Amino acid sequence: MLERILAALNQAGWLTQVLPNGWLGAWEPLNERGMALLTLSPGETLPPLVVPQDARVGDILVFCPGGVDSALLRQVDGIHQYWFWDLRTGEIFPYPQANSQPMRHWLEGSLQGEVRSLAERKASRGYIPIFTYTFLVLNVLVFLLMEIAGGSTHTDVLIAFGAKVNSLIQQGEVWRLLTANFIHIGLMHLAFNLYALWFLGPFAEELFGHGRFLVLYLVSGVGGTLSSFLLSPALSAGASAAIFGLLGALILYSWRHPQLWRSGLGMNLLVVTAVNLVFGMIQPGIDNYAHLGGLVCGAVIAALGEIKTS
Repeated sequence: MLERILAALNQAGWLTQVLPNGWLGAWEPLNERGMALLTLSPGETLPPLVVPQDARVGDILVFCPGGVDSALLRQVDGIHQYWFWDLRTGEIFPYPQANSQPMRHWLEGSLQGEVRSLAERKASRGYIPIFTYTFLVLNVLVFLLMEIAGGSTHTDVLIAFGAKVNSLIQQGEVWRLLTANFIHIGLMHLAFNLYALWFLGPFAEELFGHGRFLVLYLVSGVGGTLSSFLLSPALSAGASAAIFGLLGALILYSWRHPQLWRSGLGMNLLVVTAVNLVFGMIQPGIDNYAHLGGLVCGAVIAALGEIKTS
């Protein structure tokens, strides 16, 4: 595979050079920034990358005929953008996390002899998680309005803005199953959920696609609030049910894709989920029924059909 890529680059006029430790460098004509390439045999560790003093390397493409696992990802230097291509499954693992689709298109085009410039590929790399940003902004705006109305910790304000109140839902205000997901009780509650959404949301939205992410988030939120309504009489609110839905979907998706599970993604998410659920059991005031309901809903949505990447 590496030989075919290099042949295409040479044919397109790229400058290639053998580097120490098995690496190969490739630089686009009239462009000082290039990339480094390597085929990594099973069991080998990433060798040090040494480039000429006057050369710059941005992307690092590693071909992995033996697959990609978490031990391999932990060897990156933290300076460059790595792309690990699992030749057994065809999956591309970016590290740090980035949109892999432009790189995939660039590689497919290069294998067909259509080598695009790095500038053109990089221009298409940006991915905007529009619904993640929308939910982040919406949560902040609702919180500010609640503070203006008297304070987000005041029961009357929480009820007025749509918190989950069982008696009111029983009287027909079923819309609270949705609105409760955009209300937070105090600044720390808001900050924790904003951080979790900021961390998980962009990755989940890019993986599942905008539309599926929107359905996943909202249905998990409603499902978690419904679980709380059925099992807990306490007033509750917060985006954590929807966030646990993202966790449930990502864990199941990783489990169904062994190469992702081997990378450590699934196990890390499982540990994070377990820690938060245990914390919810020992810390008063946390609605673990909503968390569990959202988690189950997210996993069920993922299990209903294979959620494909966008």
